[in-house]
Amino acid sequence: MASESLFLTPTDYPRRSVPVALGVCLLNWIVPGAGFVAAGDRRRGIALFVLINAIFFIGLAFGGYLYIPPFLPRDPGFNIVATLTFIVQACNGGLTSMTLAAADVSALGFLHRNGGASWADLGAFHFLVSGGLNYFATVRLYDLLTGKAEEEENADSTVEETKEGEDS
Repeated sequence: MASESLFLTPTDYPRRSVPVALGVCLLNWIVPGAGFVAAGDRRRGIALFVLINAIFFIGLAFGGYLYIPPFLPRDPGFNIVATLTFIVQACNGGLTSMTLAAADVSALGFLHRNGGASWADLGAFHFLVSGGLNYFATVRLYDLLTGKAEEEENADSTVEETKEGEDS
């Protein structure tokens, strides 16, 4: 690793084929940060694991819940905001799956929450934030593994050089 940075730079990531990159991203979706560890960026992977899961478990402490909206537009309870919220919450992967299964599996009872609790909406917001963070981390991991992040970095530096040339 040629960089002196705390984390790997885009050029330090090994290039992977799209199917392999998708597999590593699936691992990162199921267990936040695990994809970065698998790619060799242990520090970033551990930091993401701790951050995203801490936010999720704070949401649990507040009594957060996953609301599964009706997905049929003709249903009176259909709401596009609720549908998008559920999709982003589902980006937390494994923990979201366990939370959805908690109603049916008694061993996961600590994950099942009451949506009527006084702090439940704040907890649900924490689920939303952790899901959004995991989504962006997973997309970034895909870009790093396929080389798209390096292409963007090169394009940005070319634009900056052009602007500097015009200013002179």
